[in-house]
Amino acid sequence: MRKSLLFIFLLASLSMQAQLRIISYNVENLFDTKHDSLKLDEDFTPDGRYHWTKNRYNRKLENLSRVIVSIGEWKNAAVVGLCEVENEQCIIDLLNIGKLKHLGYEYIHQDSPDERGIDCTLLYDPKQLTPVSHAFIRVPMPESERPTRDIIYMCAQVKQKGKHQHSRLDTLHIMMCHLPSQLGGAEQTAHKRAIAHRILQHTVDSILFSSHNAKIIIMGDMNSAPTDHLRGMRNLMVPIEKELRSEAGTHKWQGYWSCLDQFYVSKSLLEEARAHIYNESWILERDEKYGGEQPMRCYKYTTWQPGYSDHLPIYLDITH
Repeated sequence: MRKSLLFIFLLASLSMQAQLRIISYNVENLFDTKHDSLKLDEDFTPDGRYHWTKNRYNRKLENLSRVIVSIGEWKNAAVVGLCEVENEQCIIDLLNIGKLKHLGYEYIHQDSPDERGIDCTLLYDPKQLTPVSHAFIRVPMPESERPTRDIIYMCAQVKQKGKHQHSRLDTLHIMMCHLPSQLGGAEQTAHKRAIAHRILQHTVDSILFSSHNAKIIIMGDMNSAPTDHLRGMRNLMVPIEKELRSEAGTHKWQGYWSCLDQFYVSKSLLEEARAHIYNESWILERDEKYGGEQPMRCYKYTTWQPGYSDHLPIYLDITH
């Protein structure tokens, strides 16, 4: 009897402290099978380098659907930010496969100037959030550099549980990023990411100028080690990477783990937000060359396998 009462008390306590879950996931080359003459996507066509067929495409969609639903657990994630999505049709296909098709997600997406055609996308659960406004923020590269992905900005109101219930969480400002890669060398490409950081800082400053207690979340693939260099924001992956000591992370390159995928939160969210890496064994595989484990990709070089991505997803729980 006492155990039953304790269990009921714990359930009641959990319901009083509701959680909002937010996912960030670089899904690695979510291309459809059609060639877009305006994009460098030939590799991901049936006759291309990876022999990207409809069956392989659908299997990747099913696998990604499984990951997103599993991270959401018994409740939908309120927001799912995705990197490396080719176009709107890929989002529609993803939301209509597996268990995702029953969850009612809506999305924000726009083709960006990235030459390969890989963009950021925001999925959101309209039962938990109501978008107030959104924008696609251009990251201007020098004329000599290849263009990069837009940053997606969304301002959304958190829906309350009932008429008389009050939540400390009201309005969220969310930015989804995929910063320029380190292709060509980390130091040689640092100036590109510095441009994106300046854009992010300007946006944060503008929001905090209007409301100094604004609740801001920046997430995505930052393509560099986590640092606390954005004024007014705290990178939640800095202590996580220190604790992992390069023995785990969100991305593995030549045997070395790092936390390229990150969450920044404004100071008003620090007490309520907790970041995690989703590293269940079924999305990992043995690293035969360097030892240990690594994310299970769809391709080993050019050999297809029914995998997921070269990144592990991260998620943020916000108590409100």
